Amino acid sequence: MMSHCTLCIHGHFYQPPRVDPFTNKIPQEFGAAPHSNWTEKIYYQCYKPNADLGNFGKMSFNIGSTLFSWLDKHHPETVRQIVEQENHIFQKTGVSNAMAHPYFHMIFPLASQRDKDTMLLWGIRDYEFRFGHKPAGLWLPETAVDLSSLEALVNHGISYTILAPWQAVDEHIDTTQAYRVALENGKEISVFFYNRYLSSEISFNPSASENADIFVNDWLIPQIEFFDQEKEEIFMGTSDGELYGHHMPFREKFLSHLLDGAVEARNIINTFPDLWLRDHPPTIIMHIQENTSWSCHHGIERWRDVCGDAPTATWKKPLRNFLNALCDAIDGVYERQLIDLIHDPWALRNKYVEVLLENQSQDEIIQSNRKVDFDDSQLRLIKILLQAQFERLRMLSSDAWFFYDLDRIEPLNALKYAAHTVSLVEKATGIDTSENLISVIAEARSEISSVTGDIYFLGFLKKFEQAGN
Repeated sequence: MMSHCTLCIHGHFYQPPRVDPFTNKIPQEFGAAPHSNWTEKIYYQCYKPNADLGNFGKMSFNIGSTLFSWLDKHHPETVRQIVEQENHIFQKTGVSNAMAHPYFHMIFPLASQRDKDTMLLWGIRDYEFRFGHKPAGLWLPETAVDLSSLEALVNHGISYTILAPWQAVDEHIDTTQAYRVALENGKEISVFFYNRYLSSEISFNPSASENADIFVNDWLIPQIEFFDQEKEEIFMGTSDGELYGHHMPFREKFLSHLLDGAVEARNIINTFPDLWLRDHPPTIIMHIQENTSWSCHHGIERWRDVCGDAPTATWKKPLRNFLNALCDAIDGVYERQLIDLIHDPWALRNKYVEVLLENQSQDEIIQSNRKVDFDDSQLRLIKILLQAQFERLRMLSSDAWFFYDLDRIEPLNALKYAAHTVSLVEKATGIDTSENLISVIAEARSEISSVTGDIYFLGFLKKFEQAGN
């Protein structure tokens, strides 16, 4: 029975952007001792030990670009280990065990088409730059999905993604198979729906992952016996990558033995999504539940309004409305200022990822896209507006809405990034893009401190103006 069964463990590795735009560094963070900040603490608990054990060559994984960028700057030796482990798999099998990720952790069904395209172009380019080849799969932030998001993935060369089982229309879906999701113009994408039971037990039941051999015998084998239909099957367990060593200590060792000893002993094959698709192209069409995610059973409400997980978080809607309106205002200024100078201002924004990767300078990408000759003041204008676009995209990271109160580092960072982009646009053009929007963010109020969003935002804005940023 076991010979036709395979196991895939996927880890979603991600940290929100914690960089303070005033200093361009992560500040000292409470609770991170003996380390200076949480990203550094999680590095020593999770990223480094998993790399040292070779787990990035055993599991399916994705790493958010903001985390990869931080790792590359502070711990390049670990990045080299991760890349070498993935490259070994790619050279051995011809496919990768790593998935790409949009550059910022943006909720795709709530993003504009233009932002989707930029985030995919930046994220895919980041993947190519690090691993040396194109990605086949891409992990959507919070697995938040709608058909337009899947169409965007396909349009950018992505062939598969992973979703939660409740994101399928069929509530009794057989998660041991991959499926085809039909899109417009005859296009389609392959989708895996992970095993809910295995994923939940790994993520939330510490006793399940104390011993890899017991896990196989008491958790995995019963699932195989339950689903067994005399056909080849894939059993996929999915969780945050930080589970392995950070959320649950020593689980990096559990993962290591699970994937190169415990399953092998029971004649179960360890696999990856793209390897499975190569040998088992999906034939069954499945429809998805649009505007759903893996981390909120109320669809995508968590990131735009109150929901059952945070019924009193009335600050979320005005924060979303404020940032969306600010995006529109900033984009209007950006396009009007650049339209006579640059062939395609939005293609230039897409090209900005080369600057982030330190692969090209701002001067190089601007000069290669210029429509006319321009002077130093116009060049300075373009550079500042490009930096403003970076901050304007960063402020939409999903973390701002994930928790329960406005007075937390995540939403306050979003307001810092918003203030920075407003300050940059005003510095370049003299236009205050937030002028008519303060009443919107004033409707957001912290339950903890009773401070409203306009107080936070205007305080950050004043600080940027004083600093001359």
